[in-house]
Amino acid sequence: MADDSFDSEALSGESIEDEGLTKTQTDDEKGKNKNDEEENKLNSNLPLIKSISIVLITILNENKKLDNYKEIIKAQSKSVFSSDKIPNISLEDYLIRIQTYSCIEKSALILSLILIDHICKKSDLILTYYNIHRILFGSVLISIKYNEDFYYDNKFYSEIAGVKLKELKSIEYTFLQLSDFNVFVNEIEYEKYRQYLEDFCIITNKEEKDE
Repeated sequence: MADDSFDSEALSGESIEDEGLTKTQTDDEKGKNKNDEEENKLNSNLPLIKSISIVLITILNENKKLDNYKEIIKAQSKSVFSSDKIPNISLEDYLIRIQTYSCIEKSALILSLILIDHICKKSDLILTYYNIHRILFGSVLISIKYNEDFYYDNKFYSEIAGVKLKELKSIEYTFLQLSDFNVFVNEIEYEKYRQYLEDFCIITNKEEKDE
């Protein structure tokens, strides 16, 4: 098992320095505009983040019903993805944290769920409450690097993830290994997941309004 440096207590919204940036904004007005853009992007992505979180939690709860669930956790305990205790931060709050600091695109969020599905199908990896946070961050990190023109350095992302830099590199590499180093997603598959999550958003919002 990787040493449990996943510091969920530290993931409470503290400020993170943008050490990975290649350019700095010194103009106050530009800085304000950038903050407004990031806040708007976060707000627009909140329904998608909620949907992805619910989808993953549904899978986790189904896996928890498996007769050999405890054996699965023990067998996967040495994986770089596994923590020795369940992180205190919820998946939704964790994704919001990632979105807040990295300001990722909606397409990268959708791609991250597809990549998780891919590695689960290609390997014997079972999603549990002990490994989902690191798996999720690994998928998001790879999605950002594959999908977006600009991204930060790994040191910056390790602070967002709540893991050591060395562990983050291992998480990224292991995720790529399980993906056979192929993270390409064709338009048909992407659209299928996008539509599913969009419909899921609509259904979830309707159910919340009806309550």
